[in-house]
Amino acid sequence: MHRKLLLEAYKKVYSELLQQYNVEPSQKARGDRLSEIISEKYPYSEKSLRTRYIRAKKGEEISIKQIEVLDALAEYAEYKSYQEFSVKNSKGEEIEEKKASKKKKSYSLVNFIKQNKVILIVILFVACCLIGYFYFNRPRWMEWQDTHYVEVPFDSKKLNEGTLKFYKEERIENFKRIIANCSTQYFRKDGEVQIWYGKNKEGILQYFTSYGLHPETGKTLKPITTYMIRKYICP
Repeated sequence: MHRKLLLEAYKKVYSELLQQYNVEPSQKARGDRLSEIISEKYPYSEKSLRTRYIRAKKGEEISIKQIEVLDALAEYAEYKSYQEFSVKNSKGEEIEEKKASKKKKSYSLVNFIKQNKVILIVILFVACCLIGYFYFNRPRWMEWQDTHYVEVPFDSKKLNEGTLKFYKEERIENFKRIIANCSTQYFRKDGEVQIWYGKNKEGILQYFTSYGLHPETGKTLKPITTYMIRKYICP
């Protein structure tokens, strides 16, 4: 099921990038864009996506452990969540995945520990080092406030509500909501789009200075077009 979701997400981002730049996007460009979208909810690198995508294209099954990543991919593919994607794309596949997982776990834990004592000690040591590292390098957070993101302290309630995001300096500096008018610079000199749009929860069009997800709805913003400018901004 993870394989099907990842392939669907790569297919959609391919179409979006092709429409935006009129040039066939590279595999890395697609991965970078998906990584940026997923990282709005959970940090996930382009390399991790690329490794799984290559295996998925070969027909191999893949596994994505972080539910936040699965939910982000599902939302990008226009599902409410990964759970909805799973239900709509055959319960049978999910059942088979669970059966295969149970078979792997049937291996005797006691025997495994006896045969791999040294390895387990090394792993435990590395794990302790990593825990210490991440403890002293705690993540930073940001929150959307009306027209821009600001850095804020951790708040579990806001995290559960989905309003708290992992801190990204690029989002803080470049992602802002603007009031678009006829004098707004919508395109760079080379023709590249520099304004994106999307509707808020009330269905009102809003305009932003960078690509990403709408801060309120979580939906992917679209690049501005001459048609949109003439119809909604400068009729």
